[in-house]
Amino acid sequence: MMHVPRLTACLTAAFLVAALGLAGGCGRHGDEGDDSAAGAVVPVHTAAVEEREFSDALEAPGQWRSSGDVVIPAPFAAVVESLGPRPGDRVAAGDTLGIVLTRESRSALRGAELLVREARDPAARTEAERAVALARRDLVHVPIVAPRAGVVTRRGAEPGTELAEGAEVLAITPPEGIVFEARLPSAQAGLVRLGDPATVRAEGQPAYAARVVRVLPAASAADQATLVWLAPAAGRSPPLLDRFGTAELKTSGTRRSSAVPAAAVVENDLDGSASVVVVTADSLAVWTPVHLGASRDGWYEVQGGPAPGTRVVVEGQRGLPDHAHVKPDTTR
Repeated sequence: MMHVPRLTACLTAAFLVAALGLAGGCGRHGDEGDDSAAGAVVPVHTAAVEEREFSDALEAPGQWRSSGDVVIPAPFAAVVESLGPRPGDRVAAGDTLGIVLTRESRSALRGAELLVREARDPAARTEAERAVALARRDLVHVPIVAPRAGVVTRRGAEPGTELAEGAEVLAITPPEGIVFEARLPSAQAGLVRLGDPATVRAEGQPAYAARVVRVLPAASAADQATLVWLAPAAGRSPPLLDRFGTAELKTSGTRRSSAVPAAAVVENDLDGSASVVVVTADSLAVWTPVHLGASRDGWYEVQGGPAPGTRVVVEGQRGLPDHAHVKPDTTR
C-alpha cells in the first residue's frame, strides 16, 4: 500500500515530462513552418522603367506606284525595228532605247522585196534586187531616246509593231513620280497633314524615309479607305514599283515619356486594360494598372504609370499573386 503513491507519483511525473516534450516538439514544428512561409520568394526577371522618345503614328498597308508617267510616243507613223528596255528597267536621260523606221521607207522596202518574189525572168529579178538594195539604203532609222531618267513602267510595242504617229512606245516614271500609295481607314484620314514624315517598309527592300505629298479622296463610300501618297526622300535609289509594304505615318511631334518593355505589359483580353508588376523597395510585387500610349522599338509609352528607374517584372509575372515576395534578377 505504501508503494502505490510512489508509483502514481512516478507515472504522473513521466506523463508530464512526455507531455512537455511533445508540446515542445509541436512548438518547434510551428516555428519552422513560419520561417518557411516568411522566406518563400518567387524569382523574377526585372527591367527598369526608362524615359524614351515617342510620337503618335498610324500604320497603313500599301504599294509603290507611279504618280505620273512620262510617255515616249512614236514621232511619226513608224515600224519598230528594235526596242531594249522592259518594265522595271532603269534608264538615264539621253539613253537610246530603240530604233524605229518611217513607215514610208519600210513600205518601199517591202514593195521591192515583193518584186523579187514575183520576178519571172532574170532581167526582172536583177531589176527587183537593185530596187531592194536602194530601198534598204534609203531606210530612215530614227532612235527612240529617253527624255528623262526613270524606271520603265510600260512597254507598248515590240520589234515589228506598226505604230501610228503619237502612239505609245514606252512609259517611264521619273524618280520624283514614284510614290507609296497607302490605304488608310477614312476615319483616320483627318489626322494626316501634307508634309507629315513617314517610314515605308517592304519585304526585301530597305526602309524608306518619306513624306505625305497628297491625300486623295476616298474611292467610294463602300471602300472606307483614303489613299495617301508618300514620296520617298531624295538621295537614294528609287524603290521598286509594285512592291507591297507598310507605311508608318507620324502624326505628332516627338515627346519624352516613361516607357516599359513590351514584355512587362499584361493585357486583359476581356476589357483591353493593361497592367505591369512593380517591384517595391522591400521586394513586393504590386500589380499596377497602366494606360498605354504609343509603342516603339519594343517599348510602350505609359501615361500616369511608374516613374523612370522603377523596376518592373518582365519575366515571371504570369500567375504571380499581388504583393507576393519576389527575388528580382536586376541584370537587365
